[in-house]
Amino acid sequence: MIPRISTLLCALAVAGSAHASGFAVVLTNDVEHTRITVADYPGHPDVLLVAWQDVPGVTPASGVMIYSADRSNSETRYFAIGGGGYFALVGGERGRRSRMAHLAFEVVSDDPKHPLVVIADTKQTVDVAALLAQYAAFENIAAPDEARAAIDAAVAARAAQANKACGSQIAAKLQWKTFTTPASVRAAKQARSILEAIEEACHDKDYAAAMRGVRELRVDYQADAGALRLERTGSVLAVRLSETSFNPRETARVWLTSHL
Repeated sequence: MIPRISTLLCALAVAGSAHASGFAVVLTNDVEHTRITVADYPGHPDVLLVAWQDVPGVTPASGVMIYSADRSNSETRYFAIGGGGYFALVGGERGRRSRMAHLAFEVVSDDPKHPLVVIADTKQTVDVAALLAQYAAFENIAAPDEARAAIDAAVAARAAQANKACGSQIAAKLQWKTFTTPASVRAAKQARSILEAIEEACHDKDYAAAMRGVRELRVDYQADAGALRLERTGSVLAVRLSETSFNPRETARVWLTSHL
């Protein structure tokens, strides 16, 4: 087996011109051509933006999710909010950041007994604004100028795909009266992420059969509501979004496979 250890010297990538404060680092592994970019999520302590490319055993090959830190033991572990995600990060710095100390993480994905080691590349800077834009695209957050009619159409198109996969007749209904700010209107399009999770669940025939009892996906928004909330009552699957309902696709995937 080819060892998954990069041969480059490593160090913490300190914020450059694109990230003037906070933690930001590019982690690489030359053998596997893996790149993971990590940065503090603005305004949220112990919450990180994590973008990946070409992590062995991980599909999709690239993406961005929001991770949180678990400091319950001697090693800090980072998991995607809502369900763990496609991989976990384990590790931390050796030394002090201010001295450009060496930094390495283990990536735990397909084979926990053989984690992938990634190390910091000081030659690369991190553009947090670009990471936020990538996350928005990955989790179906609408563009600032996207009209409500266009969002409705995009959600309806995704519902049609989910219904085809599930053999269901789910009508996606955005409760527009609850989306009262520009930011919340953009978040409404994340109903597509919920429908993507439903479609994925329906690859299993038992989950598909369960979804055929759902006739309405009712999506609303509440500020300061915390994590994504899902609840099924009869034929209605209700979803509540908020400004911190991170990773709705992953959260919905875990909920569906636990509650259907």
